[in-house]
Amino acid sequence: MSFTAWYYPFFLATVALLWWRLPRVPRLTLVLAASCVFYGAWDPRFLALLAASASLDFLCALAIAGERRNARFLLAACAMPVAWLAVLRLVSGPQAVPDTWLAVSGALASGFALAWTALWRLRPARRADAFMCLQIGCDLALLGFFKYFGFFIDSAQDLLTLAGLSVSLPVLQVILPVGISFYTFQSIAYAVDVRRGRSEPCRDPLLFGAFIGFFPQLVAGPIERAGALLPQLDRRPAFDPVFVHEGCRLLLVGWFKKLFVADNCALVANAFFDGSGRTTPAWVILGTVAFAFQIYGDFSGYTDIARGSARLLGVRLTDNFRQPYLAQSPSDFWRRWHISLSSWIRDYLYIPLGGDRHGALRTLRNLVVAMLLAGLWHGAAWHYIAWGAYHAALQAAWRWIAPLRALGAATGAARLPAIALMFTATLLGWLIFRAPDMGFVALALRSLIDPAGAAAPGWQGPALWVTLHVAPLLVLQAVTRHTADEARLEARPVALRALDYALMLLLVLTAAAPEQDFIYFQF
Repeated sequence: MSFTAWYYPFFLATVALLWWRLPRVPRLTLVLAASCVFYGAWDPRFLALLAASASLDFLCALAIAGERRNARFLLAACAMPVAWLAVLRLVSGPQAVPDTWLAVSGALASGFALAWTALWRLRPARRADAFMCLQIGCDLALLGFFKYFGFFIDSAQDLLTLAGLSVSLPVLQVILPVGISFYTFQSIAYAVDVRRGRSEPCRDPLLFGAFIGFFPQLVAGPIERAGALLPQLDRRPAFDPVFVHEGCRLLLVGWFKKLFVADNCALVANAFFDGSGRTTPAWVILGTVAFAFQIYGDFSGYTDIARGSARLLGVRLTDNFRQPYLAQSPSDFWRRWHISLSSWIRDYLYIPLGGDRHGALRTLRNLVVAMLLAGLWHGAAWHYIAWGAYHAALQAAWRWIAPLRALGAATGAARLPAIALMFTATLLGWLIFRAPDMGFVALALRSLIDPAGAAAPGWQGPALWVTLHVAPLLVLQAVTRHTADEARLEARPVALRALDYALMLLLVLTAAAPEQDFIYFQF
């Protein structure tokens, strides 16, 4: 189910009205059922993977803390995903769920049960680390198979061909489950936090299922920490009309960013990146700028809708964006863009590797590893890896080149050239990110220095289109510049605030572009 589907507001309103009337167990059951409906609307088979991930995470986290559930509970947890696939097979037939799916899922469930049982025979001193490794290994194995199997097979095939070897590697058509990168990273953070003692393991399977499958942030984040989200789901706050006001305001701003800004910018961005020959200098700049505002409006709009949906339930999700195109340096950009992912990489990869505590070379290595992971997290393609490497280079340049470091720390009017330089560097990164391949990037960069194409016609109309759809967002950002959150309009007088909301609602209702899928659904 998409946030922009016409029936989503009715779905959300129904859940919110019931949420405030139900006691704890029925309330958590409601959220879990709503999450299954929301997620299963894309493909009900995805629910088996989500159930498998939640089951193994729940059991392993308890084991990390030295707590063991009985064999009957273990059997039920392992059998649940297999049973769901069996039900789907009965309903939809063997075309939807082939025999191999049932066999493989059964074998994996049995293997996990055996591994879980065997690890309990280890000494307590080693057992916690072993269970943490089991949980993280299983989560990464599922993510790696569904998201990266085809990429690694294709890359290996290309390398063998370059080496002159004629070897045919197996090819599988693997469906990428929506949002798998988000809930996998959320699960890994949970395991590590339990092991470090920063979070208590959840002992209620119903509550934990609601935590993993919480529908507002399930598909595209934010990536929530257990210590922040679990207590909010466990303890319903007293109803406050402020929740309704904040929730509706976030929903409106999110729909404005997505339907008016992002989807209309997508028309121009797609026209450039579809490879139809629009590689004049003007089109390179225009197409990249259009995509920059498309991806910002799309992803930050999704986050706002997610935050608004959760706020109607009295739950506060992480702020994921703080006007990143006003960043003065790469590190400032990552403090403003996809904050839940960048903080995850910082806390669970960069700092454990040593951060910047062990000299320049180790720091550079850690930056490269962290940024390459950020790139690979976004997708199984070389241009995503190149995008990660590019951002690692930016981090290194701003860290060790003195003029850039000074520019990144500038204040007052000197901030403007710093922002302009960083925005230009960000645009080059978006060109790499969105390009179909690195050959397209090379062609686009060559065209920028081609004087013959400088005056090529055909870009003025699309440029006006992008300007008309980006300008209201820029005005909104100027109005909310002190909070860096486009949905924070409380400081405005009531009359002006009402006018802001009315204009955004009008723009949403009159948005002309055909609806586009959220970009981050593919990650």
